[in-house]
Amino acid sequence: MKRYILFLAVILCCMNIAAQKRPKDVEKARESMASVITYRDGKLLGSGTAFFVGEKGEALSAYQLFVGADSAVLVDTKGKVRQVERIIAANEMFGCVKVRVAYDKKIKPLALSENKVSGDERLYMLSYGVKKSGAIDAVKVLDVDSVYSYPYYTLEAPGKSDFVSLPLLDGDGALAAIMQPSSARDTIRCYAIGAGISNSLVSQPINYGKGYYPSMRIRTELPHGKDAALSCLYMQSMIGDSASYGMALDDFIAAYPESYEGYLSKAEFTAVFQRDMAAAESAWEEAFSLTDNDADVHFNKGKVINAIVQSGDTVSSGLLSFDNALLEIDKAIGLDNQPLYVSYKADMLFSKGDFASASECYESLASTSMRSPEYFAKASQCQGSLNNYDRSIELLDSAMNCFSETQKKQMAPYLLTRAIVKMNAKRYREAVFDYNTYEEIMSPALNASFYYMREQAEVEGKMYQQALNDIENAIYLDPSNPLYYIEKGILCYRVKLFDEGVRALESAKELAPSAPDVYYLLGLIYVQIGNKDGAGECFGKAASLGHPTAAEELKKIN
Repeated sequence: MKRYILFLAVILCCMNIAAQKRPKDVEKARESMASVITYRDGKLLGSGTAFFVGEKGEALSAYQLFVGADSAVLVDTKGKVRQVERIIAANEMFGCVKVRVAYDKKIKPLALSENKVSGDERLYMLSYGVKKSGAIDAVKVLDVDSVYSYPYYTLEAPGKSDFVSLPLLDGDGALAAIMQPSSARDTIRCYAIGAGISNSLVSQPINYGKGYYPSMRIRTELPHGKDAALSCLYMQSMIGDSASYGMALDDFIAAYPESYEGYLSKAEFTAVFQRDMAAAESAWEEAFSLTDNDADVHFNKGKVINAIVQSGDTVSSGLLSFDNALLEIDKAIGLDNQPLYVSYKADMLFSKGDFASASECYESLASTSMRSPEYFAKASQCQGSLNNYDRSIELLDSAMNCFSETQKKQMAPYLLTRAIVKMNAKRYREAVFDYNTYEEIMSPALNASFYYMREQAEVEGKMYQQALNDIENAIYLDPSNPLYYIEKGILCYRVKLFDEGVRALESAKELAPSAPDVYYLLGLIYVQIGNKDGAGECFGKAASLGHPTAAEELKKIN
């Protein structure tokens, strides 16, 4: 009898320990588990375990299961199948991915634990099983560390590949940690990351459509918040993947049906990527109906039409013309005279060659918030194209006046441009002065091209010694360019430094043996120093290489 009582006591004790190992709330948490099955091109790719964690159909699973997948389903413990609609976010380092399915009341998500787990405590690892057949393993916590502000647990259990991303619950049945990838050779311990990482798995503009997401091939969820979602739309439009952009666009309009910006993007998408101008017109009309900012819609429409026209397509729709694009931009300016609209109009007019009108637009920006040296320079370029060099120089003066004394290096490009315009205006010595100032600012970061340009101005300004110095600088910096030796030969011929000119042209001949100008110039110098035979040989060679006047010079000396 005593033995029976003792045996019964042992059984009751064991039952009590088992009950402690498997609290009621942990048993109930099995309902949060699901099996995940991934597919690629309609074929089975992989299977594993997931668990629900949010109130809107969110679930966590193993990252590797979704690599290469283009679709997936979750099967809960009662056998209900739910299609994975979106990838919310993923973290390759911690081996987990968060996905979304359509939410219904039968989903039983795990709550995040608010308890602080310390060493020697036990957590409960759940795995999937139909009804209540999923395993629950009590795992001892050996050590608690921290990684990226999340608790990182060392556990007394062998590392297994199918443990990755399984949930670890505290005694209240709340999610305390998520199992981590570990080496299969580690038969003593494994690791888990604190459950708080689940909250950090959110879609963001910086990672939307990038990195590991395309490898998963399941649509990525747009981030929360209209501004963040619009940023994603913009980035997707720049990537050039029309299919991904179209899907993101549909998601945005579904999430923000009252936002006119979505329809502007829809109009651009159907016009640019699909050349469906009727659908684009419909989207623009929808945008007009959703906003009082008609100017922005007209501006968007003008930009889209102009972009297609600039690509060379003017035949797929009667709407596609420069004049129609300009009409929409003018409507936008008429409703809201924004500097941005005026700047865009100026660029359009410049590309069309209407330099007078473009200059007027650029100059009008001087009294707006967009006043900048760039627009003065663009207006200057317009005036230069009209041969109005004096006005062009005045506008560059205004551009340079936008800079302070401490911003000389930022001003330098405009100074160089002014020197070139002064060359075109035949104000050569003024051009040299600007080149000199540019040299003071930018030295020693100057190249051979700079010295060649200044030499040209010096020659025209009859500053021959300075010109000789600069062409020597150009040759020193770029000794393999025959142009500089030819230029030196011309200059030496002009100032009667014939021997030096011959040496320069002989160097040019070595670098460019088929250049007719080299032989022609050598012939001219040989005439001047009385070397008739050398001149004849050079003129003959130049003529054979196609020089237009070498044959006439040859006749003169025969």
